[in-house]
Amino acid sequence: MGLAQIRTEIKNLLETVSGIGKVHDYERWTNDWRTFLNCFNTDNNKINGWMITRIDTRERLQAAGAVNIATHTLAIKGYYGLKDNIESEKTFQDLIESIRSTLRTHNNLNGTCLKSYPPQVDVLSPHPYAGILMHQCRIQLKVEEYIRYTPI
Repeated sequence: MGLAQIRTEIKNLLETVSGIGKVHDYERWTNDWRTFLNCFNTDNNKINGWMITRIDTRERLQAAGAVNIATHTLAIKGYYGLKDNIESEKTFQDLIESIRSTLRTHNNLNGTCLKSYPPQVDVLSPHPYAGILMHQCRIQLKVEEYIRYTPI
């Protein structure tokens, strides 16, 4: 397997989470914040979406054979419209826990990686984008995969 398959499987798993909104298997950016927010606009005109990107990859040698192990750190970034009068933080926090539970229980991402570690939330805060107040979150997920190569 490889990073592309791992990223696709994470997207597939996220899309099974109730209330997830839109999921992109790459990081979305534009020069215009309104266009950026439209990437996460759901059918009911609510901002609710996630995107997946790689933060880093570390590779280490194995003692025998032409196989290394690569450890990828992936970021799953979420944005959710903040509305205090409907207690949107509670909904967003519950959504984050549902995502963590889904990823935790698929600890080899359905065979696309050797193993994945428990998901970690490392950023969680409200933030204004284009005049719209949003909840934002970053979940880090470390995954390991075998890298087979042919020595020269």
